[in-house]
Amino acid sequence: MAYPPEESTAPTAQPCAALAKALDRIQRLDKPQILDLGPFCGESAVHLADRGARVSVAEFEPPPPPPPVDLDAPDDAFEVEPLRLDFPDGQFDLVFLWELIDFIPRTRLDEFGVELHRVLANGGWALVFSQSGQPDKIAARRPPRYRIVDGDKLTRELTAGPPLPRYGHPTREIERALSPLTIQGIHLQRNQMREFLVVRRDS
Repeated sequence: MAYPPEESTAPTAQPCAALAKALDRIQRLDKPQILDLGPFCGESAVHLADRGARVSVAEFEPPPPPPPVDLDAPDDAFEVEPLRLDFPDGQFDLVFLWELIDFIPRTRLDEFGVELHRVLANGGWALVFSQSGQPDKIAARRPPRYRIVDGDKLTRELTAGPPLPRYGHPTREIERALSPLTIQGIHLQRNQMREFLVVRRDS
């Protein structure tokens, strides 16, 4: 596949209303716990720690799509390693997914939604980004690194490494996958990046 030209690596700070809402909420908590699932950014971790948060970082490796079904294969050939976030139930008050969801196969989105729900505390929030448009027209072939430069601003930086499959998930598919959670809002940026702010609300 011929990829489009790479995006500029010169970061420009962009406003993010969903980030501002999420950080405003955790500011009111006593020692909130935050999980960052994107490529590690030390400055972001320090920024969050300065706000009194305990920050966990895990560079989650997106799972491959399930193999094609072979009806002649033995039963154990259909086993797929479960998708799991290696953290206890209900641990985090805020989870940053950034653009990770775009690198998860559609057939495994539901698994990811269940795991996200599991690791969030009751009342916990998650921030999810997803690029609109066709995946073959999107230059970033790996999850970018996000740097928090202020309470409501971010820079987005490309990361190096082998290209990964990127999927163009329709908004309705993302909403369905996140359905164990309640969507607080969806915002479309000028660059066609969708922001999903979701919350776990147990009845």
